Amino acid sequence: MNQARILVGSVTFAIQGRDILRAHGMRAYIERGKGPQPQYGCGYSIRVDGDGAEAQRILQAHHIKVLGRVGADGA
Repeated sequence: MNQARILVGSVTFAIQGRDILRAHGMRAYIERGKGPQPQYGCGYSIRVDGDGAEAQRILQAHHIKVLGRVGADGA
């Protein structure tokens, strides 16, 4: 199964995003990076099992600030 990490700007966005994706039937989990990096905010991301591009579209439609996506189907 494909996995993607969607980088978000805060732990609040990570929690909200995880809950939104789960409500859309996706498996989503919060992960913490090794530490804050200026280009990636607080260092939190949402790991998604499945289509990372679709997950990113869902999050952006719900006004979750997405900083980037990393994974098998992402950048």
